[in-house]
Amino acid sequence: MTISNIELFQELMKEWPGSRDMAEKLRGDASDREFYRLRVEGAGSAVLMVLAGPHRGGELPFINIGNHLAAMGVSVPELYAYDEERGLLLLEDAGDFTLQDELAGKGDEVYRKYYRMAIDELGKIHYDSGRDSEKHCVAFDLRFNAKKFMWELDFFIEHTLQGYMGLEICPADLSLLRQILARICDSIAGLPTVLTHRDYHSRNLLVRNGRLVVVDFQDARLGPCQYDLASLLRDSYVVLDDDTRDEMMEHYISVNERKEGTPVDRRRFRADFDLVSVQRCLKAAGTFGYMYTVKGNDSYLKYLKPAFANVREIIAANQELATLGKLLLKYIDT
Repeated sequence: MTISNIELFQELMKEWPGSRDMAEKLRGDASDREFYRLRVEGAGSAVLMVLAGPHRGGELPFINIGNHLAAMGVSVPELYAYDEERGLLLLEDAGDFTLQDELAGKGDEVYRKYYRMAIDELGKIHYDSGRDSEKHCVAFDLRFNAKKFMWELDFFIEHTLQGYMGLEICPADLSLLRQILARICDSIAGLPTVLTHRDYHSRNLLVRNGRLVVVDFQDARLGPCQYDLASLLRDSYVVLDDDTRDEMMEHYISVNERKEGTPVDRRRFRADFDLVSVQRCLKAAGTFGYMYTVKGNDSYLKYLKPAFANVREIIAANQELATLGKLLLKYIDT
């Protein structure tokens, strides 16, 4: 986009929300932000991100983290302008066609093509973006810990099991369930950390001209590499078959070994991946329940089935999770 074109779009920002009738509202995910495509005849298009309110207290994380990722070679939308007082960001229009959209009805070859791309981008986030240390990126000031992981699981219990599903969990079961989940959280919180995207799945990867663009990275923080990998390979929006998942995990491990220069214990890595996947899938199920019970949005409820299917599959293959399975499945299979 040329400077003159940017100035045209900045004029639309100045008139916002009066210029709303010139904009196309884009679908958002589970976020309080809104997105609009602005068009000017002969000048192309740009995307306006409207925050829930002005950001106070330092640089906006979306801008800070986006700049950091771009500097490390991650494909993210370019920022054209930012109106701090009104909470408006003018961004490169990377489209709104997600990886989930791209893969609908496609065969294995297309799946493998794009998932290899997705893992290559993930490798940059995990292993290249950390090269810059903690000089300026705010994501390095945050990290997953056992308390945060457990908060996400309590969120699932409250909004999905008790909220959406309306289950009455007896006190003894609830206490035991939380104890088992807390042990899982303690275990995965002790894993080595990298810079994680935190929500790396098919709806946060846009497809543009056959390439991927990474979005929704503003909540990035330090965490286990398996967290993002679980978000991608145990995604509730796009369900992978076992062969594709195994192939993509091996591709990720190869990327890890190449970038880090040390061999990976595959057996240990996969065991850790399963533990993280249980937490991540239940966290996602909690979001789906919350979007319905609190936000009144039922469009996510259809993704509870694949989220629970992922959990069942992991538990069935892992004897260490048998106690969790016996207790948890008693409720999610009702």
